Amino acid sequence: MIFKLAKNKRSLLAIGFIFLSTVLINFSHHRWQQEDKIIVWDIKSYYAYLPATFIYQDLSLDFIHDESGKFKDLIWPIETPLKKKAIITTMGMSILYAPFFGMAHVYAKASDYEADGYSMPYRFALVFSALFYVLVGLLFLRKTLKHFFDERVTSLVLLAVGIGTNLFYYMTYEAAMPHAFNFSLISIFVYFTLQFYQNPSYGKIGFLGLLAGLITLIRPTNILVLLFFLLWNVFSLSSFKSRITWFLHQYKMILIMAIAFILVWIPQFSYWYWVSGEIFYFTYGEAGGKFFFLNPQIKNILISYKKGWFVYTPIMFVAFIGILSLPKIKEGLFAPILIFIILNIYVLSSWWCWWFGGSFGLRAFIDCYAIMAIPLGAILHYAHSNRWLKYTLPTMVILLIGFNNFQIQQYKNSAIHYWWMNKEAYWETFLKLRPTARYWEVITIPDYDKAREGIYVDMKPE
Repeated sequence: MIFKLAKNKRSLLAIGFIFLSTVLINFSHHRWQQEDKIIVWDIKSYYAYLPATFIYQDLSLDFIHDESGKFKDLIWPIETPLKKKAIITTMGMSILYAPFFGMAHVYAKASDYEADGYSMPYRFALVFSALFYVLVGLLFLRKTLKHFFDERVTSLVLLAVGIGTNLFYYMTYEAAMPHAFNFSLISIFVYFTLQFYQNPSYGKIGFLGLLAGLITLIRPTNILVLLFFLLWNVFSLSSFKSRITWFLHQYKMILIMAIAFILVWIPQFSYWYWVSGEIFYFTYGEAGGKFFFLNPQIKNILISYKKGWFVYTPIMFVAFIGILSLPKIKEGLFAPILIFIILNIYVLSSWWCWWFGGSFGLRAFIDCYAIMAIPLGAILHYAHSNRWLKYTLPTMVILLIGFNNFQIQQYKNSAIHYWWMNKEAYWETFLKLRPTARYWEVITIPDYDKAREGIYVDMKPE
């Protein structure tokens, strides 16, 4: 009886295993106890809206110049054309952090910790907010996968995505980064896309509009999820025409979705207008950020030794090949997933810093893993009916899960560097937990100044 129950609920057991592993790792390194481990780098900007608004009531950010100097390195503002200081990132992450920030603030005020927005309770809250959202995302991803696949495939896909990709690193060692959060939101978005087309309603499309607004408020390039929504279950030119015709007749639904989307963005538009005089203000432009759409680094972003998606997250290569299996599962899955991922690759590879700074693997792709989970499930489902692949492919996926975790340990030990990698360095430390002396001799660094001009060359570190 117990065995049968476990067999029928093995996908839930998979989620439980992922969640427990994540919790244990976070408590083993307890990085939130260290001042320089959680609110660092980009997180400084993602998070800045909350203490600036609710603790210091100062979105002008003048408080960072207090006599103590404690905020000097905690917020990195840019200067707008109006000579105002502005937070460079959008406020989507602050919205998701907010409930946990609130609980941390109450706790800090009731305890001996300084209620300054940056003490230990706040750092702890940011880390474990990620775990909450990932758990929710995995549960919704399970519901989507169960719609197409059995427990066996669903559980293996969940394990592959949850602990076999760089998502696992970004919910254990750098949990406050946005990727785990957007993975969760897109998981929910995919599920409700499926639900909407099964039984359309104003409530569902309004919720999808809110979700899409929040997803893009975290990372604007993720607006591509709207294309995924539009193309869901489209399998031919005639079915695409029918989809457009249907929405034209149901224009109220599109209007509701658009209003919901814009509602999420109104606080951001208001903030941008206040700091710059412009409703649409490209803050990254002040820091030299730009897209080179005529020079996309597609080969580099996929297979380079510096950050190649398929090199450092090889399970996603299996998922990518799995797109070819989608018509065998459902005819209308192929077009939305293929078009979404191709455009996503193109847009991300066009960003001036296509390697996205210091990171484990190509972190920008983590957001779309809920979508890539479907073709991964499709190829595993197909493999079950092939006597040669029935056992070899699942075994390969399990080995790749192990390989991912080995690479995480390499990354922690600098045997995989956060941005200095090249072919020689990669093979010098391949299957080695720690860097060798020669590794430090052959590594190279990107020339950031040239990259801002769309010219990509590496140089030896000084």
